[in-house]
Amino acid sequence: MAVIELKDVNKFYGKGIARVEALKDVDFQANKGEVVLIMGPSGAGKSTFLTIAGSLQKPTSGIVLIDGKDITKFSAKQSNNLRLNKIGFVLQAYNLVPFLDVHEQFVLVDKVKKQNNLSKEDLDKLLKDLGIEKLVKKYPNELSGGQQQRVAIARALYANPDILLADEPTASLDTKNVEEVGKLFKKLAKERDKAIILVTHDPRLEKYADHIYEMMDGKMSKKK
Repeated sequence: MAVIELKDVNKFYGKGIARVEALKDVDFQANKGEVVLIMGPSGAGKSTFLTIAGSLQKPTSGIVLIDGKDITKFSAKQSNNLRLNKIGFVLQAYNLVPFLDVHEQFVLVDKVKKQNNLSKEDLDKLLKDLGIEKLVKKYPNELSGGQQQRVAIARALYANPDILLADEPTASLDTKNVEEVGKLFKKLAKERDKAIILVTHDPRLEKYADHIYEMMDGKMSKKK
């Protein structure tokens, strides 16, 4: 069974002649252990897809299933719990707390989510896999963009979600770093049994994907 599935999802903003159709009859699914790309130009509907898949907003119509449960019917509290326990986010801005060092970013997660986070041993292995194990006493402003991104990935995975949603994860990276990140996502999906969904317009990531969906003008089609 797919860990996340969207069925016939539509999202409209505004009314009458001002109505904008952000998503049109979108069907999508992803399984654990897979890297799935959502590709398309700016304005195609990728960000709207991300916020609906991540239970940050509800569709106008259609259903969104996570572990077989329709999350469109969830209350605000249920959606918060879902994001806390099932879904990790890696955003373009990284969203690291500037006055906390790398180690303290994980302590903060422990304060917000008190159970089922990675063990110290698993976290140490994850930091080593990401090549940031020697940066734990550094603050975000002491890290490069690529290092901040890896910390953001580690922080998202520390909460042990089933689904990782990443928004333009290679937007500011050169080709060498894109390849490293692509291999990393592939490895994390397989070894840690995560569904990793990357919203991107970067074709350099295609070779690391198990499946590729294309978005254009709010419509989605499966390419691979």
